[in-house]
Amino acid sequence: MQKPLYILALLALNFSSCGVGQSKPARQVADSVTRIEMNLSAFGVESDDFPSIEVYIDFVSGLSKCTKSYYNPAFKPSSYTLSVEDMRKISLLFNNFDLRKFKAEYTDSRTDQPTSTTIIYVGERKFVIKDYGLVGQYPLQELYKIVYKL
Repeated sequence: MQKPLYILALLALNFSSCGVGQSKPARQVADSVTRIEMNLSAFGVESDDFPSIEVYIDFVSGLSKCTKSYYNPAFKPSSYTLSVEDMRKISLLFNNFDLRKFKAEYTDSRTDQPTSTTIIYVGERKFVIKDYGLVGQYPLQELYKIVYKL
């Protein structure tokens, strides 16, 4: 009999500390982007000289790594980092954009296009964007240009 009373007392104490009628400020989506991970796929593209790129960008540490690979074995894989200026541009793009405006998925009517994935981390939240044909809205297009070094 004491056990149910103990549990009820704990529950009552827990709910009373919730502050009914009080609102905690919601975590803003406009918080700074801390990390971006990308899998830019070239699978399905007819050009053998177009790379797939795995991208890791960490704005907290200021580090980035981009690893290129090709379907055609004549092209050797390679890695590169983004410049400080590239990192600054990307940070400005995403920190001045309401990430809630992104769709979860973008598609193109053309066939045999690659499907790429971009994950944007903001505090505890993450935004996952699948992009068939790399047709996603701004600022994704700008991000692709920077990462592909276009």
